[in-house]
Amino acid sequence: MADWRKMDSLSSEDGTDRVELIENTAEARAEFGENYDAFEFRLASEQIEGLLAGKVVAFDINGREYTGFLSPEF
Repeated sequence: MADWRKMDSLSSEDGTDRVELIENTAEARAEFGENYDAFEFRLASEQIEGLLAGKVVAFDINGREYTGFLSPEF
């Protein structure tokens, strides 16, 4: 299975995808940047509980143009 980010780093400055935990503020979002575009996904408490139980959240992006999978890394 292909991974969409480097496993040895959660943040990168060399052009690879970044995964960071940021504050839920407009300033933090602006600092992280929107790149070409930005999408916002919100998780319900049931989905968060499912992640903590080892499940994966699957979602459509951009009107079903792309698919995303969010999984915990323990």
